[in-house]
Amino acid sequence: MSLAGGARPPLAVFFDLDGTLADTAADLVAPVQAMRAERGLAALPLEVLRPYASMGARGLLLRGLGVEREDPQFETLRDEFLQRYEAAMTVHTCMFPGIAEVLDALDDAAIRWGVISNKIERLVAPIL
Repeated sequence: MSLAGGARPPLAVFFDLDGTLADTAADLVAPVQAMRAERGLAALPLEVLRPYASMGARGLLLRGLGVEREDPQFETLRDEFLQRYEAAMTVHTCMFPGIAEVLDALDDAAIRWGVISNKIERLVAPIL
């Protein structure tokens, strides 16, 4: 790998998973949409909920159901969200275009790379 100005390549590169390496928004939003439907609420457009996907269950429950972390129902709703998400977290998730080539180029240049996520490991491994 050559860099402009003869700069040395990095020793390692780290990527965020959701929204950087992989488009996971549709699968993150799906549980909220199902929960809304079961409660007689209309679906929200993906683009309304997409910005909250990076905030995890807390952000999606806040925007999707109006439930804050301090709400007595929060833990129960978060558990429901996580169960639903884990059951179908790779239905629509895909790597963004060009990501495979970037990772291959890093491998070819012997540059280590890693993935960082605020998700627990059992919710990351199936995507990778």
